[in-house]
Amino acid sequence: MPVEPFFDLSSIDLSRSVVPIDEIRASVPHRFEFALLDGIVHFDPTTLNAIGFHDARPDGFWVRGHIPGDPIFPGALMVECAAQLSSYCYRHRFGNEEGKFFGFGGMDKVKFRSMVRPGQRLYVLCKEIKLDRRHSRFAVQGFCEGRFCFEGEIIGVQMAVSTAATPR
Repeated sequence: MPVEPFFDLSSIDLSRSVVPIDEIRASVPHRFEFALLDGIVHFDPTTLNAIGFHDARPDGFWVRGHIPGDPIFPGALMVECAAQLSSYCYRHRFGNEEGKFFGFGGMDKVKFRSMVRPGQRLYVLCKEIKLDRRHSRFAVQGFCEGRFCFEGEIIGVQMAVSTAATPR
């Protein structure tokens, strides 16, 4: 049975980011090859419903070794991109507390159905299930070129982190 997206993707301009990349980087501390959230094309600050994306670049750090000759974007990185979008939603609600980070505390109900290859864009859909300062949960889905790629639930927990370690 086909999986329906959380949101009507045909009603959203998927070609235009609605959140500047510097705002994403101010909320999500991942950098360099682990800054997987490349943009946000839909964000509702009231419901925290969001759609972000990752461009699977042909020169990505994973391409050479994740199935040489026929690379596929690792499922673990798809989920990490969803966790980063969840982190953005969390930080939007609770703010950027000095020395605190919305960390990846776990995942449930994760299933993979389709691959993402270099040169393709993965759209990640995120909606709140439970939101609390210390422990939150978001439902996530991934789609690429109209195909359902993955689904699951991201569990996030508030963690201490050294803000001096995060380059801006």
